[in-house]
Amino acid sequence: MSDGYQSELRSVDQRPQRKILRLSTRDYSAPGFYFITICTLARVLWLGDIAHDGIHLNHVGQILQTVWESLPRRFPGLVIDGFVVMPNHVHGIILLTDHLRYNKPWLKQKPTLNTIVGAYKGAATYLIRRTAGIPDFAWQRSYYDVIMRNERALVHTRRYIDQNPERWIADRFYNKDTMTE
Repeated sequence: MSDGYQSELRSVDQRPQRKILRLSTRDYSAPGFYFITICTLARVLWLGDIAHDGIHLNHVGQILQTVWESLPRRFPGLVIDGFVVMPNHVHGIILLTDHLRYNKPWLKQKPTLNTIVGAYKGAATYLIRRTAGIPDFAWQRSYYDVIMRNERALVHTRRYIDQNPERWIADRFYNKDTMTE
């Protein structure tokens, strides 16, 4: 082996390992409420603007809203709950039910949360790149999720989603460096 090859192996082996975001003991096709957050790559403000404590969606943000609303047709038994498009991320609540399935009858297994989020990100990206004319649009690699364990957490999360535009400057996804003049 050449030294160059060994150096390359060392650098690959020394890369930081990505943190696993999902609970290893959780079946993510199990019924329940899940709160998800999906960010644009580098938190670029592709999706709309905040003005007067409200979100004003541009064409990209409208696509995201439409794709979100279409998820129950793609996954019968899926219930969508609170949802908001922010300038560089989306928050949503998804209810996976006992009757959740794919809309293709030959697919027998139940879709997982990861499958549903992947389908959302994929469909939205496809439409944004083609109909909004933004070939560079991209999402961050994964997404953040919280399992809603009780009614109190669900109520709190719904309120958080509803009030998110009002708290934009204090939002952890606010990035003044990506703001346009």
